[in-house]
Amino acid sequence: MTARLSRRKLADYTATRLREGKGREAIVELAAYLIDTQRTREAELVVRDIEQALADRGIVVAETTSAHALDESLRQQIAQLLGSNVHVRETIDPTVLGGVRIDTPGKRLDATMRRRLNALSAQKL
Repeated sequence: MTARLSRRKLADYTATRLREGKGREAIVELAAYLIDTQRTREAELVVRDIEQALADRGIVVAETTSAHALDESLRQQIAQLLGSNVHVRETIDPTVLGGVRIDTPGKRLDATMRRRLNALSAQKL
């Protein structure tokens, strides 16, 4: 029987393996552990914990959502805003009218047109 490890321990171990350049092995080990312990429903939470553990180590995973693909200059601006070691994961969402939303572990920067329009509407201009 496999011992039950906390999500934090799983995240720390996996983040360490990722930093060592052993990402593929780390993901296979994590998936096998989650399957073996019947904890596959926790996978999304574990991923968030891993992203937080990486952020604590100076590696930021930023999820961007915009209407169109980000150009290189915008990617560089995001990297400057968040720090030197940033990995950008893009989501194209046609319902975003314009602008970009950036999600990092524990933080969100919403510079979308929808948020601006909602803010104006809340001010009742």
